[in-house]
Amino acid sequence: MHHGKDYYQILDIHQGASDKEIKSAYRKLARKYHPDVNPGNHQAEQKFKEITEAYECLKDPEKKKLYDQYGSNWQQAEQFKNQQGGAGFQGHFNQNEDLFENIFSGFTGDFSHFFDNSDLKHKTNITPPKDIIKNVDVSLEEINTGCLKTITYTALDPCKSCSGYGKVKINKKITCQTCHGSGKVSQFPGLAGKCPTCKGSGSHQTENCPSCRASGTIATNRKVEVSIPKGISHGKKLRIPGRGSAGTGMKMGDLYVQVFEKKHPLFTRDGDHLTVHVEVPFYEAILGSEIKVPTLEKKLSMKIPVCTQNGQKFRLNGKGLPNLNSSKGNLYVIIDVQLPKSIDHENTQLIQEFKNNIEEKHAQ
Repeated sequence: MHHGKDYYQILDIHQGASDKEIKSAYRKLARKYHPDVNPGNHQAEQKFKEITEAYECLKDPEKKKLYDQYGSNWQQAEQFKNQQGGAGFQGHFNQNEDLFENIFSGFTGDFSHFFDNSDLKHKTNITPPKDIIKNVDVSLEEINTGCLKTITYTALDPCKSCSGYGKVKINKKITCQTCHGSGKVSQFPGLAGKCPTCKGSGSHQTENCPSCRASGTIATNRKVEVSIPKGISHGKKLRIPGRGSAGTGMKMGDLYVQVFEKKHPLFTRDGDHLTVHVEVPFYEAILGSEIKVPTLEKKLSMKIPVCTQNGQKFRLNGKGLPNLNSSKGNLYVIIDVQLPKSIDHENTQLIQEFKNNIEEKHAQ
């Protein structure tokens, strides 16, 4: 039984689901609840965050193993495992008891300073979280069906050792180096004010975090799968909440994935509509014919009438691109009448006879 959020229930899968089933479930739900498909729908955005959180955990074998063992405490378990280098980790936790009590049950002394960073907020220069923008190229075929794209990038994650504040508490008092223990600093000649570093106490119980070298963040290589919805427009940005870079503390920026449409060798796009040029021999244009027309999915047969003109446009309803309303645009077919590059004597005579017949009829 999982305490807190049940990732399997969120993705609507069973605990023994395969990697393929997990990925398929995420893809289906991500398309349904993506913020860009549900603009202004706060509940859908929250659902999308839950889906992404569950998938990020269950797709990683190590994280999934921790989640299956410790439930909602898996992240703390992962942190403790990393701090201990993996040694002696098994068997120290009971999922039905408080995690931190179990971690320190065999120790004496006060270890709360490792986790209580609430008083570090006013001692730290506050840095806002940063958004990240990544570009992704998609083909018209991918826009037609929707797709998953893997985005790799480097971001700043909050340091787990100091909870993103750059400083950690220690058990001894250290003389403040700004005021040298006096609690005051000179602001103007003959005038002293309260030291901004120690707030007038003359000492502090913090030191620079050794893990992140007081920056509060650690550069991390990330790989994120992004669901590209059907019919998305060129230049559109998709927002993935909380996947940007961290600021001070545990606040995270967002990741924006900007979609760029690849140039297609056959089709040109105008919103949801597509246009394609089809070459037709001049004799088929004159006599009328059934021609093959390419679409993004397969070739279709289309009849052209007798005496079809060069540049004449035909419309195939619903054979363009999908849109967010689940309807599809049209495909416009432009006929390019092709003349022969050479002609023999016999065909020259036939065409001359054809010409003479036309001229005689016009003369009557």
